[in-house]
Amino acid sequence: MFGEVPGRVDPRAADAVGRRWARAKALLSVTWLCCAAELVVSACALVWTVVAGPDLPLLGSPKRGDLVGLAFVALLVALPMPLASSMGRRAADGIDWRLKPDGWFLYGSVVGAAQAFGLALSLTYSALPLWARTAVGVIGFAVPAGAAFLARRALLAEPLREIGGSEFVLVKGIRSPQGGGEDSVKITGDALRLSVRTAAGRPAQQASTKDIALAEITAIGVRPSKPEDGSWAVLADGRGSSPPQGDVVEIRTATDTQLLPADPELAELIRARAALHGRRPAGIEEQR
Repeated sequence: MFGEVPGRVDPRAADAVGRRWARAKALLSVTWLCCAAELVVSACALVWTVVAGPDLPLLGSPKRGDLVGLAFVALLVALPMPLASSMGRRAADGIDWRLKPDGWFLYGSVVGAAQAFGLALSLTYSALPLWARTAVGVIGFAVPAGAAFLARRALLAEPLREIGGSEFVLVKGIRSPQGGGEDSVKITGDALRLSVRTAAGRPAQQASTKDIALAEITAIGVRPSKPEDGSWAVLADGRGSSPPQGDVVEIRTATDTQLLPADPELAELIRARAALHGRRPAGIEEQR
């Protein structure tokens, strides 16, 4: 299901990326296996309920309640994993879910919670006391969610530049007066997406976005911001924003120059990611 490192990898970064993916893949496998085990146990418990013949006290009268209740629990047990798999394959952005570590915890926690809840319901007529069924449900959620969280952390551990030469989606915060992490740049396998909402002080109602194709980047550098820099971003309501004091990453294409108030590490990430397209962007001499 998880296989080798998904997407392209720069040969120079293959060892570092491979080690990180191996750790993350093992933890993601724990998430999947735990949810699969919960599904199997839940199915067995439901079969036992039907064979043994006790009423399932969910929706009223014994006969109708049993039929509707059993169908409800069966759907709750059977749907989460296939549904999550289908949603991952059909994501609107067309990016393989394995390349989006920021979504791993969401998948693990949502699917884990659904499977754990279904497991707790399916064990209603088991010999387990209520406290034990509750503990099973809590553990059934905590293990897959925790493993998915640790998988993300294993892949995205510092220094991030080690996975710059891959197609894993990275999201880095942009320095802004308001903070709060609402201004960011997403680095995918073939583009940068700048998303800005709070850079001009008062937040705009919605974020404005700008895409830069990695293949079009000709040069990248880091320098201090200057008073004459002007607006580095335009919000959705038309307001511009000058770069705050500190380092800015300067990105040049044949037709545009984009500044990003961010740490120098971002320049290294973008340079490594752009190199996947066959040419490493030139440096821009720093003037301090």
